[in-house]
Amino acid sequence: MTFGNGPGAYSVSWKRQRRTHCCDEPLLCIGCFEYKLYFMKKLYLDARSVMSDEIHSVTLDMDNFKGRCRKIVAWLKSCCPEVLDLAVYGKNPRQEELQYVLDNLKFTNSSYIYLDTIEDVPLEIPNTIERIRIQNGSWITLDYVMQLKMIGLAFNGTSLTSQDINAFYKSWIEMESHQNLDCFEINLRNPENFVTVGLRDISYKMGSPKDEPFRDYTVIEGSFEVTRKDGQKASICVYDTPNGVVACMFAFQD
Repeated sequence: MTFGNGPGAYSVSWKRQRRTHCCDEPLLCIGCFEYKLYFMKKLYLDARSVMSDEIHSVTLDMDNFKGRCRKIVAWLKSCCPEVLDLAVYGKNPRQEELQYVLDNLKFTNSSYIYLDTIEDVPLEIPNTIERIRIQNGSWITLDYVMQLKMIGLAFNGTSLTSQDINAFYKSWIEMESHQNLDCFEINLRNPENFVTVGLRDISYKMGSPKDEPFRDYTVIEGSFEVTRKDGQKASICVYDTPNGVVACMFAFQD
């Protein structure tokens, strides 16, 4: 979990081994061991009393839960009933545990989910958050994406086709869905047919390449500039990333 602002921000984590975790941000990382939740809470309360600040973000590694999901969630809620950002990592956590985290932790900004779940069952994501990023979304379908209401959507590892992506773009252009969207990122299973299939029957103009949204994203070519029926502009860009090729649509809100 992270609390505080700027150079005074702190990151606290618990681990089985006594080791620190290196961060790019100016955070102080403290390694706790043997899952001593009471020690973490005391450390957090002591730091909060000095900094007069609350928890801003929570990062959960579900591989280390070891059946303690409900206890950990209850502990987090006892520290702070609401946080801005939630990130979840893990390999093959149980679907019911992940859903329990989403249902019981109140977060108001972003949710980053980097994991593979045992069951290929859609997650019920609270529509109270603004942004969602799911890194391993083999279970994600077009119907699932269409019913989400967030302003920022990012998915990787999905089985969505270029035809599915084309349907999403057309829905936005025709103002049938996602009118408040400002960013949509999706992995490309077949990058070679993205223009011919993904942009089929969509009018666009070529524009200059847009800045990469992340340091490890490399733009492949210029942007495809599209216009919604109400005049709203958007740029569609293709990037090479460590996890494969993705297409990002950036809508420019007036």
